[in-house]
Amino acid sequence: MFYAQMSSALGPILMCSDGTHLNGLYFVGQKDCPSLTGLPPPLPEADDPTAGFMSGIAIKTFKASKQPDTDLFGPANLARMESGSNSTALESPPACARIRCDPDSLFYMQAPTPDGAKAVFQQTQKELSEYFYGERTEFDVPLEVEGTEFQKKVWRALRDIPYGQSVSYTDVARTAGLTAHHGRPVGTAVGRNPISIIIPCHRVLSSAGALAGYTGGLERKFALLKLEGFSLA
Repeated sequence: MFYAQMSSALGPILMCSDGTHLNGLYFVGQKDCPSLTGLPPPLPEADDPTAGFMSGIAIKTFKASKQPDTDLFGPANLARMESGSNSTALESPPACARIRCDPDSLFYMQAPTPDGAKAVFQQTQKELSEYFYGERTEFDVPLEVEGTEFQKKVWRALRDIPYGQSVSYTDVARTAGLTAHHGRPVGTAVGRNPISIIIPCHRVLSSAGALAGYTGGLERKFALLKLEGFSLA
Protein backbone atom coordinates (compact mmCIF):
# COMPACT_ATOMS: atom_id res chain seq x y z
CA MET A 1 0.00 0.00 0.00
CA PHE A 2 1.22 3.48 -0.86
CA TYR A 3 0.30 6.73 0.86
CA ALA A 4 0.15 10.42 0.03
CA GLN A 5 -1.06 13.55 1.78
CA MET A 6 -2.85 16.56 0.35
CA SER A 7 -4.11 19.77 1.86
CA SER A 8 -7.76 20.82 1.72
CA ALA A 9 -10.00 23.50 3.13
CA LEU A 10 -11.15 20.96 5.73
CA GLY A 11 -7.66 19.96 6.80
CA PRO A 12 -4.98 17.55 5.59
CA ILE A 13 -6.15 14.37 3.89
CA LEU A 14 -4.40 11.01 3.73
CA MET A 15 -4.86 8.90 0.58
CA CYS A 16 -4.07 5.18 0.26
CA SER A 17 -3.54 3.29 -3.00
CA ASP A 18 -2.51 -0.19 -4.08
CA GLY A 19 -1.10 1.33 -7.27
CA THR A 20 -4.29 0.84 -9.27
CA HIS A 21 -7.18 1.97 -7.05
CA LEU A 22 -7.90 4.41 -4.28
CA ASN A 23 -8.23 2.23 -1.18
CA GLY A 24 -8.57 4.82 1.57
CA LEU A 25 -9.27 8.51 2.11
CA TYR A 26 -9.09 9.89 5.65
CA PHE A 27 -8.93 13.26 7.34
CA VAL A 28 -5.63 13.24 9.20
CA GLY A 29 -6.39 12.93 12.91
CA GLN A 30 -9.65 11.02 12.63
CA LYS A 31 -9.82 7.93 14.82
CA ASP A 32 -9.47 5.31 12.07
CA CYS A 33 -6.81 7.11 10.04
CA PRO A 34 -3.84 4.74 9.49
CA SER A 35 -1.05 5.34 11.97
CA LEU A 36 2.02 6.22 9.91
CA THR A 37 5.39 7.75 10.68
CA GLY A 38 5.17 11.49 10.18
CA LEU A 39 1.44 11.75 10.91
CA PRO A 40 0.09 13.20 14.14
CA PRO A 41 -1.86 10.81 16.40
CA PRO A 42 -5.68 10.98 16.34
CA LEU A 43 -7.04 13.98 18.19
CA PRO A 44 -8.70 13.16 21.53
CA GLU A 45 -12.03 14.66 20.44
CA ALA A 46 -12.00 12.40 17.37
CA ASP A 47 -12.65 9.43 19.66
CA ASP A 48 -16.32 10.40 19.74
CA PRO A 49 -17.87 10.77 16.25
CA THR A 50 -20.83 12.63 17.77
CA ALA A 51 -18.69 15.27 19.51
CA GLY A 52 -18.57 18.91 18.51
CA PHE A 53 -20.25 22.18 19.41
CA MET A 54 -21.11 25.35 17.52
CA SER A 55 -22.34 28.43 19.36
CA GLY A 56 -22.66 26.18 22.40
CA ILE A 57 -25.04 23.78 20.62
CA ALA A 58 -24.17 20.12 20.06
CA ILE A 59 -23.65 19.78 16.30
CA LYS A 60 -25.13 16.27 16.31
CA THR A 61 -28.54 17.83 17.04
CA PHE A 62 -28.51 20.16 14.03
CA LYS A 63 -31.05 19.24 11.38
CA ALA A 64 -30.29 19.46 7.68
CA SER A 65 -32.86 20.50 5.12
CA LYS A 66 -32.58 21.18 1.41
CA GLN A 67 -33.07 24.65 -0.02
CA PRO A 68 -34.23 23.88 -3.57
CA ASP A 69 -34.35 27.51 -4.64
CA THR A 70 -30.95 28.47 -3.28
CA ASP A 71 -27.83 28.60 -5.44
CA LEU A 72 -25.04 28.02 -2.94
CA PHE A 73 -22.52 29.64 -5.27
CA GLY A 74 -24.80 32.43 -6.48
CA PRO A 75 -23.80 36.08 -5.92
CA ALA A 76 -26.27 36.68 -3.09
CA ASN A 77 -25.25 33.61 -1.11
CA LEU A 78 -21.53 34.22 -1.65
CA ALA A 79 -21.97 37.80 -0.46
CA ARG A 80 -23.61 36.54 2.75
CA MET A 81 -20.79 34.07 3.26
CA GLU A 82 -18.12 36.73 2.73
CA SER A 83 -19.86 39.15 5.06
CA GLY A 84 -20.24 36.51 7.74
CA SER A 85 -24.03 36.66 7.61
CA ASN A 86 -25.71 33.34 8.31
CA SER A 87 -29.44 32.70 8.32
CA THR A 88 -29.06 30.30 11.26
CA ALA A 89 -27.02 32.81 13.27
CA LEU A 90 -24.43 30.12 14.02
CA GLU A 91 -20.69 30.31 13.87
CA SER A 92 -19.45 29.33 10.40
CA PRO A 93 -18.12 25.78 10.00
CA PRO A 94 -14.77 25.25 8.27
CA ALA A 95 -15.05 26.93 4.89
CA CYS A 96 -14.78 24.75 1.81
CA ALA A 97 -16.90 26.45 -0.85
CA ARG A 98 -15.06 27.89 -3.83
CA ILE A 99 -11.62 26.86 -2.60
CA ARG A 100 -9.33 24.80 -4.81
CA CYS A 101 -6.84 22.31 -3.41
CA ASP A 102 -3.23 23.37 -3.94
CA PRO A 103 -1.66 20.90 -6.43
CA ASP A 104 1.76 21.61 -4.90
CA SER A 105 0.51 20.27 -1.56
CA LEU A 106 0.49 16.67 -2.81
CA PHE A 107 3.17 14.79 -0.86
CA TYR A 108 4.14 11.19 -1.57
CA MET A 109 5.05 9.44 1.66
CA GLN A 110 7.22 6.73 0.16
CA ALA A 111 10.25 6.95 -2.08
CA PRO A 112 9.88 5.74 -4.66
CA THR A 113 6.11 5.82 -5.22
CA PRO A 114 5.18 3.93 -8.41
CA ASP A 115 3.65 5.82 -11.32
CA GLY A 116 0.35 3.93 -10.94
CA ALA A 117 -0.12 5.12 -7.37
CA LYS A 118 0.94 8.65 -8.31
CA ALA A 119 -1.70 8.71 -11.05
CA VAL A 120 -4.39 7.62 -8.56
CA PHE A 121 -3.32 10.28 -6.04
CA GLN A 122 -3.20 13.01 -8.68
CA GLN A 123 -6.64 12.10 -10.02
CA THR A 124 -8.07 12.01 -6.50
CA GLN A 125 -6.63 15.40 -5.65
CA LYS A 126 -7.92 16.91 -8.91
CA GLU A 127 -11.42 15.54 -8.42
CA LEU A 128 -11.59 16.63 -4.78
CA SER A 129 -10.44 20.11 -5.77
CA GLU A 130 -13.23 20.29 -8.35
CA TYR A 131 -15.72 19.05 -5.76
CA PHE A 132 -14.70 21.65 -3.19
CA TYR A 133 -14.87 24.35 -5.89
CA GLY A 134 -18.41 23.35 -6.84
CA GLU A 135 -17.52 21.94 -10.26
CA ARG A 136 -17.92 18.20 -9.60
CA THR A 137 -20.81 16.18 -8.18
CA GLU A 138 -19.59 12.65 -9.02
CA PHE A 139 -16.19 10.97 -8.76
CA ASP A 140 -14.47 8.81 -11.36
CA VAL A 141 -11.34 7.69 -9.52
CA PRO A 142 -11.30 3.84 -9.33
CA LEU A 143 -12.05 2.49 -5.85
CA GLU A 144 -11.31 -0.78 -4.10
CA VAL A 145 -12.24 -1.31 -0.45
CA GLU A 146 -11.59 -4.12 1.98
CA GLY A 147 -14.22 -5.18 4.47
CA THR A 148 -16.82 -7.79 5.28
CA GLU A 149 -19.55 -8.57 2.76
CA PHE A 150 -22.00 -6.74 5.05
CA GLN A 151 -19.83 -3.62 5.10
CA LYS A 152 -19.36 -3.70 1.32
CA LYS A 153 -23.15 -3.87 0.83
CA VAL A 154 -23.53 -0.78 2.99
CA TRP A 155 -20.71 1.11 1.25
CA ARG A 156 -22.18 0.31 -2.19
CA ALA A 157 -25.49 1.70 -0.96
CA LEU A 158 -23.75 4.88 0.16
CA ARG A 159 -22.33 5.39 -3.33
CA ASP A 160 -25.88 5.48 -4.69
CA ILE A 161 -26.78 8.60 -2.66
CA PRO A 162 -26.83 11.51 -5.16
CA TYR A 163 -24.98 14.75 -4.59
CA GLY A 164 -27.05 17.20 -2.57
CA GLN A 165 -29.43 14.53 -1.25
CA SER A 166 -29.66 12.87 2.15
CA VAL A 167 -30.96 9.54 3.44
CA SER A 168 -31.51 7.90 6.81
CA TYR A 169 -29.72 4.86 8.16
CA THR A 170 -32.91 2.88 7.53
CA ASP A 171 -32.86 3.98 3.89
CA VAL A 172 -29.27 2.75 3.58
CA ALA A 173 -30.28 -0.61 5.06
CA ARG A 174 -33.11 -1.04 2.57
CA THR A 175 -30.95 0.00 -0.39
CA ALA A 176 -28.38 -2.58 0.72
CA GLY A 177 -31.09 -5.26 0.65
CA LEU A 178 -31.40 -5.37 4.43
CA THR A 179 -34.32 -4.65 6.75
CA ALA A 180 -35.04 -1.64 8.92
CA HIS A 181 -34.01 -3.77 11.91
CA HIS A 182 -30.41 -3.60 10.66
CA GLY A 183 -30.22 0.12 11.45
CA ARG A 184 -27.67 -0.21 14.25
CA PRO A 185 -25.16 -2.47 12.42
CA VAL A 186 -25.63 -0.32 9.31
CA GLY A 187 -24.70 2.72 11.39
CA THR A 188 -21.55 0.93 12.54
CA ALA A 189 -20.62 0.06 8.93
CA VAL A 190 -21.27 3.64 7.81
CA GLY A 191 -18.91 4.82 10.56
CA ARG A 192 -16.19 2.52 9.23
CA ASN A 193 -16.37 3.84 5.68
CA PRO A 194 -12.71 3.89 4.54
CA ILE A 195 -13.12 6.48 1.75
CA SER A 196 -14.51 9.76 3.08
CA ILE A 197 -16.35 12.20 0.79
CA ILE A 198 -16.12 10.00 -2.32
CA ILE A 199 -18.17 7.28 -0.59
CA PRO A 200 -20.52 9.93 0.80
CA CYS A 201 -21.35 8.82 4.34
CA HIS A 202 -21.75 12.53 5.20
CA ARG A 203 -25.13 12.37 3.41
CA VAL A 204 -26.56 9.94 5.97
CA LEU A 205 -28.65 11.58 8.70
CA SER A 206 -30.82 10.35 11.54
CA SER A 207 -34.47 9.60 10.80
CA ALA A 208 -35.27 13.07 12.18
CA GLY A 209 -32.75 14.75 9.89
CA ALA A 210 -30.14 15.39 12.60
CA LEU A 211 -26.43 15.11 11.81
CA ALA A 212 -25.90 12.39 14.45
CA GLY A 213 -22.21 11.48 13.92
CA TYR A 214 -19.25 11.58 11.55
CA THR A 215 -15.86 9.93 12.01
CA GLY A 216 -14.08 12.85 10.36
CA GLY A 217 -15.64 15.30 12.84
CA LEU A 218 -19.10 16.83 12.81
CA GLU A 219 -17.72 20.25 11.86
CA ARG A 220 -16.61 18.69 8.59
CA LYS A 221 -19.97 16.97 8.03
CA PHE A 222 -21.64 20.32 8.63
CA ALA A 223 -19.35 21.96 6.06
CA LEU A 224 -19.79 19.24 3.43
CA LEU A 225 -23.58 19.42 3.68
CA LYS A 226 -23.47 23.20 3.42
CA LEU A 227 -21.29 22.86 0.34
CA GLU A 228 -23.93 20.61 -1.25
CA GLY A 229 -26.69 23.13 -0.65
CA PHE A 230 -28.21 22.11 2.66
CA SER A 231 -29.47 24.51 5.29
CA LEU A 232 -28.62 23.50 8.86
CA ALA A 233 -30.21 24.73 12.07
